[in-house]
Amino acid sequence: MALLFAQFHKDIPFFAQQAFGTTLTPKQVEFVTKYQANKRITFRGGIGFGKTFSMAVLIHWALLTHNDVQVTIFGPSEDQIKAGIWKEVGNLYVKLPPFLKDTLDYTATKLYRVDNPTGAFAETRLANKDNIETARGIHQVNNFVFVDEATGVPDPVFAELKNIFTDRNPKLCIISNPSKTSGFFFDTWEHPEISVGWTRVHGKLTDNPNIKPDDLAAITASFGGIGTNEYRVKALGEFPLEDEDGVIPRDIVVEAIERDVTPTPKYPVVWGFDPSGTGKDRSVLIKRRDNLMMGDPIVYGTMLPEQLAARVREEFDRTPKADQPTEICVDGIGVGHGIAGLLRTMGLPVKEVIVSNKARDPERYMSLRDELWFKCREWFETGNVSIPNHAELIRELCLPSYEFQGLKHKVQSKKDIRKAGRKSPDLADALCLTFASDARNTHFGKYAWSKPIPINRGYNII
Repeated sequence: MALLFAQFHKDIPFFAQQAFGTTLTPKQVEFVTKYQANKRITFRGGIGFGKTFSMAVLIHWALLTHNDVQVTIFGPSEDQIKAGIWKEVGNLYVKLPPFLKDTLDYTATKLYRVDNPTGAFAETRLANKDNIETARGIHQVNNFVFVDEATGVPDPVFAELKNIFTDRNPKLCIISNPSKTSGFFFDTWEHPEISVGWTRVHGKLTDNPNIKPDDLAAITASFGGIGTNEYRVKALGEFPLEDEDGVIPRDIVVEAIERDVTPTPKYPVVWGFDPSGTGKDRSVLIKRRDNLMMGDPIVYGTMLPEQLAARVREEFDRTPKADQPTEICVDGIGVGHGIAGLLRTMGLPVKEVIVSNKARDPERYMSLRDELWFKCREWFETGNVSIPNHAELIRELCLPSYEFQGLKHKVQSKKDIRKAGRKSPDLADALCLTFASDARNTHFGKYAWSKPIPINRGYNII
């Protein structure tokens, strides 16, 4: 028996098979394995693939394979706890074989080991603005905390739960549908500082191997179709798009997802390249032919300028001639200036763009960056454009807000976006750069500039 329990402790999927007669799906295996190996786990997911079931498995596993263990399950409401996780715990409890079931006792609020009811137990607690103190003073050698429906739990609760990390073997696992773009749960995914140290698990409806294509189509239709917030949250396990007061309204972005468009072949291709010289931001390449964004963004990790330039050249060389760009619009601020020079020496058609320069229409926009974002907005507003169903790009396009400084539009800066705890919208910036193209003699599309954008470098730009 001791060898069996040692195997249970080591192998949670094996434990689930022996204790409940169930084979965990690949996504459930990922969850329980990451839970076992890490202290901070954040799980965002849609519906229908068993994240609540997996959490109930882990609660039983913790009590049956650990001594001096306390499992605390927080939720924003009593009804949510009873109808969700605690009901699932009860369902699994009755499935236990007698040799395991006899070691536990299950009540309306507690699951505990019969041989040590005060030293090995799981219990539920409410976590809302009226009882934040329930998160205080939780300590045990093996101190395991779950926060279910974490988007509904106030941030001060998570501040109190930091104290568990003074214990010998703590685990904090927060789980939720990603229904809000603010709060601590969102920050564990998107905040550049808070997210550090969190192990992430992302699940979606299609992670359920039993979902058939017809069922998926019906569910998609019930959520309003691909791209709606309900579909993003419940089916894709993605955070909703930003509010409609951004530069680019959410609805016109959603409508453009995988729209069937046919650009005229004679329209030239333009690439937008937003390079980064730091590990904080990403270097991104995006391709556009008039009303069509051609494929997903290409994202490069942290590299030396020479390496980035070489990667772009490689991408150019392997692109069919008919799809090669007439211009590559490169953000020339910072490291981009050197990269633009390197690409130019390689013979590529570089257009260096200084987005901090004066706008082409200085009566309406504070800077060229502001103008490019609104040119991108105009592109979407035509209603005849198409972008890929790329979650990060879609989120970023709807992210920046704007204001008026006098009569001029001013788009939220990257610096202010980072201060708000969001990642820099590097993918969206790369798409906006494609609207800086000004090769009048070769561009026939509606979305080309009618005259060059002024550059104050003091040398000619190809």
